[in-house]
Amino acid sequence: MKLSAVAIASGFAALALAAPAPTSYVVHEKREVQREKWSRRRDIKLNRDAVIPMSFGLAQRNLENGYDFLMDVSHPESKNYGKHWSMEKIADTFAPSLETLDFVKSWLMESGIEDERINLSKGRNWFKVNVTVEEAESLLRTQYHVYTNVQTGKDHLACDDYSVPVHIKEHIDFITPTVHFDATVKQKKQRRDLQTREMKVKPFPIIHPNPNAAPQPQITYSLANCDEYITPDCLRALYNFTNGTLAVSSYGIVEYTPEAYLQTDLNLFYSNLARQIPSGYAPTTDLIDGAIVQTSTQSFDDNGESDLDLQYAISLVYPQNVTLYQTGDTVEGASFNNFLDAIDASYCTSGGGDNPTYDAIYPDTEAGGYTGAENCGTITPASVISTSYGYNEADLTAAYEIRQCNEYMKLGLAGTTFLYSSGDYGVAGNGGECCTKAQCAGGTYNSGSSGTFNPSFPATCPYVTAVGATQIKPNTAVTATAPEEACQTVIYSGGGFSNVFAIPSYQSSAVATYFKSHKPSYTATQYNNSQTVRGYPDVAANGANYVVAVDGSLSLVYGTSASSPVFGSIITLINEQRVSAGKSAVGFINPTLYANPSAFNDITSGGNQGCGTNGFTAVAGWDPVTGLGTPNYGKLLEVFLALS
Repeated sequence: MKLSAVAIASGFAALALAAPAPTSYVVHEKREVQREKWSRRRDIKLNRDAVIPMSFGLAQRNLENGYDFLMDVSHPESKNYGKHWSMEKIADTFAPSLETLDFVKSWLMESGIEDERINLSKGRNWFKVNVTVEEAESLLRTQYHVYTNVQTGKDHLACDDYSVPVHIKEHIDFITPTVHFDATVKQKKQRRDLQTREMKVKPFPIIHPNPNAAPQPQITYSLANCDEYITPDCLRALYNFTNGTLAVSSYGIVEYTPEAYLQTDLNLFYSNLARQIPSGYAPTTDLIDGAIVQTSTQSFDDNGESDLDLQYAISLVYPQNVTLYQTGDTVEGASFNNFLDAIDASYCTSGGGDNPTYDAIYPDTEAGGYTGAENCGTITPASVISTSYGYNEADLTAAYEIRQCNEYMKLGLAGTTFLYSSGDYGVAGNGGECCTKAQCAGGTYNSGSSGTFNPSFPATCPYVTAVGATQIKPNTAVTATAPEEACQTVIYSGGGFSNVFAIPSYQSSAVATYFKSHKPSYTATQYNNSQTVRGYPDVAANGANYVVAVDGSLSLVYGTSASSPVFGSIITLINEQRVSAGKSAVGFINPTLYANPSAFNDITSGGNQGCGTNGFTAVAGWDPVTGLGTPNYGKLLEVFLALS
């Protein structure tokens, strides 16, 4: 790939600021240990003249003020509540300073990189330069090696650490390619595993329906057996809301190819559990980066997630339209950043999708891949967006996570509510894995029978709403006030404390009360008990015994994959009422939620075991199992309608 030179804005090319001479270097990023799935190729000697397309992520301006900006339009006591920003204002506010542009370009040129080789991105957030291996090693005071992914057999170029001049460090977020390894949110992405009751483990933790299981007898679904079979009617009774009546807001569900829904499954679900919806009714579909709603392969793994998300989102908000954001081609797939690129042009041009380690790069050069340009700001974001996928926080570098988390802050400023499921393995990570070192720093994963708790991302980002899972207590009647418990059937609600993000002020009182009254006995070797970091989840919704049509039959499905789209549906119904009243969509909801805990059904029993422990326990008030609790739609609607 050859990068073309672009003209630099007037005043910049002249390098108005003279950067000091780079007299000393400091390590910018370092990998403590090598992940076990990567093996260094000592039999390959790198060609020192080989060309590397290198990207320098420039530090953005005003990020230190981003939280305050967001609170100004999101806090229920702010006079500017609901006065969301335009995307243009957001891009202008956070663009890197001229000082950053000048200093970094001066460094590159003083290091022998000619001016015509330095390409500034459209959003002024990234410099992209083609350099040789020899130039890269000299520039970053490092050494590159070839590593092979032992699972895929693919080779990847990386270094163990890299350094930049002391005066440059504050002007750069991160540089690629450097220390990062593939986190595989592509074809083999780490996603929230959906699980069915009629199943066997083959192999753990991916659970498949058992083809030899006897068919279930004919069931009559009703409020009397919601403790065994969750349906849309059960959720309405649990959370005190009715069928939608309007169509004036917007709700988006994100899916990643090859996961796809089947229209025949939607029709089967409608005919059994949502008869107000006509057969053939489908979501509006936005195809991102060569995506298709594929039907060539059909299985629970191919269809379960998307079928679940869409069947419940559509049935709970109908006649409000639901938009499906189908992301990634069938060859390379996609990441969260690829989706964010599509809905925000400033993020796309700032390198949101430009990290080849974690993100799909389009045009796709692999045979059969999407050869068109990546979607960059071409998709309109819905007012509420729910995602049922996630990484382990330890899968990614802190710099990468912080940069993406700041994008959720910006989209919150624009008025979008982002919800992410909190995970299905309690205090353990995807697949039930735990870390082998305290706070996962530089550690590897184990099978989950012991070790350090493994928090989830983006659930730990303070600018998203993380949704945990509950279940109806066995033999309990369903009413809007009947308490549930933390989900402990098949899955355990993901929850805990971040190792990356500081506690946001909107959450500080709730977390302080939790530690004061219910401090866990675990030590710092098991989780970040500093009481200064972000806790998750924020809220919860039922995540057990969902009746879902998958591949032509009704199955029972479990997971926070169900909880997130359900909670998103409730926020969408609230948005409809606000829009109908001439008000804005709610946007970032966490400050209002934490200021109004009485609008939730507090969950005070159950836990989220993992890593050889009982995990945390649901208690009165906020807890790292079910958050503030489950929603009471009537009370939440009253809260949000009272705001300007």
